[in-house]
Amino acid sequence: RRCFSADASAPSGGAASGMPVVYDAAHSGKPTVHDAPRIVPPGHMVDVATIIRNWWSFPAVGFNSILEVPVHKFESFSPDDPATVGTVVVPNSIFGVPIRKDLVHKVYWYHRRKLAGYDKTMQLYKWEWPGSNRKVRSQKKMGKGRMGRRKSVGKFDGVHAHALRPKDWGGIKMAKRVLWKTLRVMLSVKYVQDSFKVVDSFNMQSHKTKHMVQHLRRLLGRRCHSAILIHEGNLDINDNARWACAHIPAVRRENVEGISVYNLLKYHQVVITEVALAKLIKEIQTYPTKRGWGQRYATPDKKPVKPPEKVEGWNKAWIEKKQRLINSEFRAKEFFHEQQKWKWSNELKGPLKIPKHDPLTGFRVKDFLLSPQKPVWEKLESLYADDEPLDEEPEADEFDDLVDALESNYQRGEEQSSSLIEDTEEIKAQSLRALASAIGKKKALS
Repeated sequence: RRCFSADASAPSGGAASGMPVVYDAAHSGKPTVHDAPRIVPPGHMVDVATIIRNWWSFPAVGFNSILEVPVHKFESFSPDDPATVGTVVVPNSIFGVPIRKDLVHKVYWYHRRKLAGYDKTMQLYKWEWPGSNRKVRSQKKMGKGRMGRRKSVGKFDGVHAHALRPKDWGGIKMAKRVLWKTLRVMLSVKYVQDSFKVVDSFNMQSHKTKHMVQHLRRLLGRRCHSAILIHEGNLDINDNARWACAHIPAVRRENVEGISVYNLLKYHQVVITEVALAKLIKEIQTYPTKRGWGQRYATPDKKPVKPPEKVEGWNKAWIEKKQRLINSEFRAKEFFHEQQKWKWSNELKGPLKIPKHDPLTGFRVKDFLLSPQKPVWEKLESLYADDEPLDEEPEADEFDDLVDALESNYQRGEEQSSSLIEDTEEIKAQSLRALASAIGKKKALS
């Protein structure tokens, strides 16, 4: 008896004798997580009602099961069935997972569309064909039955009501994690259906097809519809076996890299060699590491850091606080007030409870530097400084003329303001001629 995985070993806490028992479906009740370890051979499953009710989360072989597969001798010419060579224990993480029919359906159509590829079929509608679309003949006064358009569907060759167009059926993506998970689901399905056979090797002495058919009928029965032979490729198969199975339509030969969900669905029986089974389990178990799905550590050597040791007295204040609350006279009131200080956090990361009133809620960071940083545009002022301005400084004569002009303007404004008559009674008492003569005298005096 050989074991290909560490997690496939027998769990502790078995039967009364300390050894796992062989599964007996007739005397077993409803399966639970706390079942004792037991050996479940291929083709056996736990309570069907439980599996159907919890198909998405309950393994068909149950929990704490030891999946033991017998190893058969492939080439045997004796009339009786030869005894098994031995047994292998396969891991539950590959051959004992829940049967997810939703994933199988999704991945099946993914493979079907990939196989369809790009379809170049191009059909036309009636309005895309050249020529008129008139009626075949007049509706009335012809003495014959009514007929529709000339290029209608069924009359014009090549016209389709639902025309096919070129389409890329294979332009679909599927997550690698889903493909990896569905492959394990299909291997679990084959194990439960008793469609998974392990042989020593495919090395044959003869290349005749009749001998291959004889060995397969002895191993799979005479009512087997199809089978897929999986080998490692170097040590477990020879040219005689390749030639012998080359002309059997219902038998397909594949290596470990060629296993897919579509092939496992297409062929009823799976015959795999012992070497190929070890390679298949290794590839499936190490695939997440190759894809980088595992946990990552931000350390130079990419390894987890040893957790630091606890400092003595790190929770001393917390213990004293709890003890004070317990010993207080009004414990309920103290616990209530302490409870009001905290609330549950809505964040996915960090502590579960946080202070209800954060003292740093209105805090704003302010720059208190003695020499604050200069703005960016000051660095560019030297580049855009104008050394030769267009407006030159005025000369002395020009400056004197400008001053005289400003003084004359100021005097003119003063004269205009002094000629105004502010007293309204004077305007009403005197005539316009007297007012005009008075203004003229003021101007003459000035």
